[in-house]
Amino acid sequence: MGNFRKVTWLLTGLFLAVFSLLLGPDLWVKFQASQQATQFLKHAANQDFEKAFDHVYFYNGAYDEDVTIEENSARSSWVSRNKKLFIEGTYLKSYAHLSIRMDDGWPNGTVDIVMMEKGKEKHYPNVYISFNKKNKWQVGMLQSFQEKDWEKPYSGHVVQ
Repeated sequence: MGNFRKVTWLLTGLFLAVFSLLLGPDLWVKFQASQQATQFLKHAANQDFEKAFDHVYFYNGAYDEDVTIEENSARSSWVSRNKKLFIEGTYLKSYAHLSIRMDDGWPNGTVDIVMMEKGKEKHYPNVYISFNKKNKWQVGMLQSFQEKDWEKPYSGHVVQ
């Protein structure tokens, strides 16, 4: 009976080690991306753009090029354009059904969002969320694939 228990614990430990090596990194990336997206969406829905920006991957050239803008300039640009959009009556009202998946080592996601657009409520299912990484995975952009006016301001693309 003692040998059976030892073999069972050894096999369980071996299974967990193999599982962790194969799936552990992807699970950590999905978890981190999910946390970043959740925080970004929560702060954006509360119109707390300063805190939302903390979860944004900002860039000023192509999405995959080196960033040449300083964080303070990027923050100022991103926050001011989203405040302006809010004053004009376009803002993220709520979100639901956030889902993150891995695609060739990169996290991607979808979320259902409700936007207020100039005072009218609009529902967008399956809005695509892209991520990119500096020190951690952050939200790069939201895309409804309908080319809406709010997509660019909510993206991380900023100019000086």
